[in-house]
Amino acid sequence: MHRSDIQEENRTISVTESTGKHVRRYDLDWLRVLVIGNMVPWHAAWLIAYVAESSDSTREGLGVTILRYYTGFSLRWQIPLLFFIAGACACMSLSHRSPGAFVRERARRLFVPLIFFMLVCYPVLLYFWPGICENKSLMDYLVRFWPDCLATILHSRMPGRIPMPGWAHLWFVAYLLIFSLISLPLLICLKRQGESGLAGKYTSFFTKRSAILLPAIPLIIINIILAPKWPMAQLNLYDDWTYFCYDLTVFIYGYIICLHESLWRAVYRHLRISLLLAIISTVFVLMMRFEMPAFSRPAYTPRYMLYSVFLGLHTWCWILAALALARKFLSGTNHFLQYASRASYPFYILHFVLMLVIGYYVTQLRLGLAAEFVVLSVLTFAATLGSCELVVKRTRVTRFLFGMKV
Repeated sequence: MHRSDIQEENRTISVTESTGKHVRRYDLDWLRVLVIGNMVPWHAAWLIAYVAESSDSTREGLGVTILRYYTGFSLRWQIPLLFFIAGACACMSLSHRSPGAFVRERARRLFVPLIFFMLVCYPVLLYFWPGICENKSLMDYLVRFWPDCLATILHSRMPGRIPMPGWAHLWFVAYLLIFSLISLPLLICLKRQGESGLAGKYTSFFTKRSAILLPAIPLIIINIILAPKWPMAQLNLYDDWTYFCYDLTVFIYGYIICLHESLWRAVYRHLRISLLLAIISTVFVLMMRFEMPAFSRPAYTPRYMLYSVFLGLHTWCWILAALALARKFLSGTNHFLQYASRASYPFYILHFVLMLVIGYYVTQLRLGLAAEFVVLSVLTFAATLGSCELVVKRTRVTRFLFGMKV
């Protein structure tokens, strides 16, 4: 690192340690905004490449291959990165909130939007899901579909998907709420012990050369042991123990690293090695997934164990590289970040619902794969931002329902 970078980090750390409070980390805000913004093209690519009847384009050829590699590239690290950031934010929140206030804040920010989405937004999403209903009308939705959907909301089923509660992409919010509650005793214990606690005693070890890469090992072990019985990302909670433990581990990592500033410095120092390993592991993960699928098929075999090694490195090294790059290039703020940080949560809640509504009509135009992908992404961005600005932000009730500050 350059001397100026080290001096800047030391100034930030000295302020944090002297005041006992965490300063605002704009690099984490930038990462959250960028990942959530990427959800629009990512979901558009996923729908076109994988969901039957969501596109009139062929599912063969170079275009679809590019979309599949694009979704596969960020599939196993962008959501864990959000959980890492959530763990870091939990650390900052508990630095100035009591445990009771933290639980109340989690309920307002997570539980309320989740219930609102399941009762109001999810039925709309499911109604416009490709292949659900041929002839759509408002009367059919209100009289027939919505009541039936609410009756099965806890055990809903999309075509081609396993049964899951009606939270769709807000499974992330549901999991984060559970993580925050079940790990709260551990988080409080780590916070109270500080440098004298178990985590503090091992902090010096993980600041040594390349030791910050070792947290990838628990992720590798989780995938090797659990994935053959519970394949990754079932997203229904009761049959998703691999992904549950995987993301919970990353959430706790975010809390611990935010708790100890020396670990932040270790992350920044290892930018080059983490980025190099992230790229190398990505090549192997994508090759094993798309070119040699026998390696990525969950089983208690040496091939899947090897795949799990690369997958764990892929997840953790991209998280480290993203954190270090954001700290190096995105440590400041501006008007765009201030606006995007406030709008990112309702944007995340609404984007997939509006994408399916828009996609229902875009598919009928038969534009071709590339044009359909671009049009779907652009219209979804515009419609979601417009909805956030013209609907969500306008009243105290809608701000409350979407988890924003009232």
